[in-house]
Amino acid sequence: MVLKKHSKVIGWDDGPFEFGEREMVPLVGVVTRGGDQVDGVLKTEVEVDGLDATTTLITTINGSKHSQELQLIILDGITFGGFNVVDIKKLANETDIPVLAVTRKKFDLQAIKKALGNLANFERRWEAVLNAGDSDYAKVRGSKIYFQTASLSVEEAKQAISITTTYSSLPEPVRLADMIARAIVSGES
Repeated sequence: MVLKKHSKVIGWDDGPFEFGEREMVPLVGVVTRGGDQVDGVLKTEVEVDGLDATTTLITTINGSKHSQELQLIILDGITFGGFNVVDIKKLANETDIPVLAVTRKKFDLQAIKKALGNLANFERRWEAVLNAGDSDYAKVRGSKIYFQTASLSVEEAKQAISITTTYSSLPEPVRLADMIARAIVSGES
């Protein structure tokens, strides 16, 4: 995959929540051309600590008017709504779009495994975590951004991060998705 400056990408993030406060959390996708022009916004919901994040993303992306033009899916990590784990391999395979999951902090695999052990369907969740593979990192504006990929090489991921990062250390579509998701939950950004 060769991502160009104005290739269409979609970035996803969830809204903030307190455990026990709600059963569903908003999930927002922002379609941009590289790290610049916004071409669209998608919204859906996933269960807090549920098992529906992967299928919800697949359905929402494949049903979007942007689906045929998207070159890359960027996620803010591999979990939404607590530990609703996205199987990025399945997401990439069923949308036919490469996936890049980015975080500011390197995840602690053993801590995640321990936390997942407290939830139903541990094996399914753990398999999704393992499907994301090892993390690597890119330097962006003096900060390390850790990432995992599906259907994307390390070099392609670093190129994509460079192209889509405009105003902060996170790719612009993810930064915007975070702001919109926060506004939906709290009424302010």
